[in-house]
Amino acid sequence: MPGNRGTKTEVMSKEDTSSLTDAVEEVAKQHHSQTSEIEKYKKLLLHLQVQHKRYDAILKRLHCQVNKLQSNRRQWQWNIQQLEKTVTELKKCIGMKNQPTTRWDSIL
Repeated sequence: MPGNRGTKTEVMSKEDTSSLTDAVEEVAKQHHSQTSEIEKYKKLLLHLQVQHKRYDAILKRLHCQVNKLQSNRRQWQWNIQQLEKTVTELKKCIGMKNQPTTRWDSIL
């Protein structure tokens, strides 16, 4: 009987070892899979961060362009107003010259 017990213990020990080895291998596979997923997400995050910086730079340039256009528009509006004032003044001057102010002006 003692020999019989040893064999059962060895068989159970081999089964336990085999199942533990399988469990360790399974955990190792899961760990490798999770590590792979983490690396994939790290690359994706890095890519998104680069794109974010790129789009921020584009947005900044667009804001600068809009500001410049608005400034140019204001400058053109001011220039137009000044020209309109000049036109009004010139019309007044022409109007004054066409109307005789003295008797001699009407004769000439």
